Amino acid sequence: MAPIVVVPDQLGDPGQNPMCVDGPLGNSAGYLTEDVPEWVRRHLPVSADRADWAIAGFSQGGTCALQLAAGFPDLFGSFLDISGERAPTLGSERATIERGFGGDEDAYRAATPRALLEAAAPYPDTAALFVAGERDLKYSAAMREVSRQAAAAGMAVTVLVAPGTAHDWNTARYGFREGFERLLPRWGITR
Repeated sequence: MAPIVVVPDQLGDPGQNPMCVDGPLGNSAGYLTEDVPEWVRRHLPVSADRADWAIAGFSQGGTCALQLAAGFPDLFGSFLDISGERAPTLGSERATIERGFGGDEDAYRAATPRALLEAAAPYPDTAALFVAGERDLKYSAAMREVSRQAAAAGMAVTVLVAPGTAHDWNTARYGFREGFERLLPRWGITR
């Protein structure tokens, strides 16, 4: 037994941020919850049990992991949000609503982690791991807020702080290493 890691590019361009929704900037939610899982099931020897599936990401990808795990609990049994945001963003809330949601404020609100968590709660068997860098004041505050929301929604929450790091790849490296170390037993993988 070994974990299978698939790293899809949901941005399409490093300068883009479709915010893990299907909207004016692309259909990244459908890509990550339909297209990629379908390809994985067709081509790789994977478990069908949602408890064996996780989604993970750093920064915007962390926000995406939380959004998709909260919005698609039948698909993902675990997630790892490393330095994610409080909500999808393109800078300001107004710009996010205008550019990312075609001006639809209700669609924006429905795509926030808080709304997604509240809509599908309770989550009786979802493992939620949140990580931020010790020196990353902005994303540490976001991590504390969204991790409390996930716990209130019934998720089994673990919060980790990367010592001495900021919003950088050192935090990501720490988060992926420590996060997967904690998820392996859930998947029946021991050393």
